[in-house]
Amino acid sequence: MNNQEAKYHGIIAENIRKLRLQSRLSQEAMAEKLSCSREFISRVENKKEKISLSMLLKIASLFEINPSSMFTQS
Repeated sequence: MNNQEAKYHGIIAENIRKLRLQSRLSQEAMAEKLSCSREFISRVENKKEKISLSMLLKIASLFEINPSSMFTQS
């Protein structure tokens, strides 16, 4: 993975964590809504696993946001 990819994976991970916390969802509750494991959510938020495009779209839908906003550092 090149530096730019790593940068954006980090930004996405941070945004997912912020969205989850703002929505007052536990990792468990978020995982249940997305039909994945809590461990997966943890690995993504801790930048240990890259997220797929389809999961990124599911997360954007869950939080009712434009998927492109996931790439913006806040």
